[in-house]
Amino acid sequence: MSGASTPPPAPGAAAPPRSLVVAALGAALEGAALLVGGVVALIVEGTPQVWGFVVLLGAGVLAAGIALARGARGARGPVVVMQLLGLGIAFYAGVTSGRPELGVPIAVVCVAILAGVLTRAGRDWAEQ
Repeated sequence: MSGASTPPPAPGAAAPPRSLVVAALGAALEGAALLVGGVVALIVEGTPQVWGFVVLLGAGVLAAGIALARGARGARGPVVVMQLLGLGIAFYAGVTSGRPELGVPIAVVCVAILAGVLTRAGRDWAEQ
């Protein structure tokens, strides 16, 4: 058993379903990747107008993913919106820019996270 565990849900509140927790952790990893990538690009390129936004976006997605995994129902919206934005980015990378090796993996990750968040169990949990 690991030393760091998630606190139990509040009394009377149901724990989030496993599919939702896995999707939330995927979103948190996505946010961490944006955060780290944005910091590296900010250091290398030095354009804070662009990469500062990416860093803030990554921090927000990371926070929403962690909050959703811990049972915060309000974090579903930001996670879903980020995945929809990611699908737009995947389309631009894969089709418009002619780089399917970039667009397809992004689309697969976004669809997988959306599927986990929007399962029937996840929707039922969010409506409680």
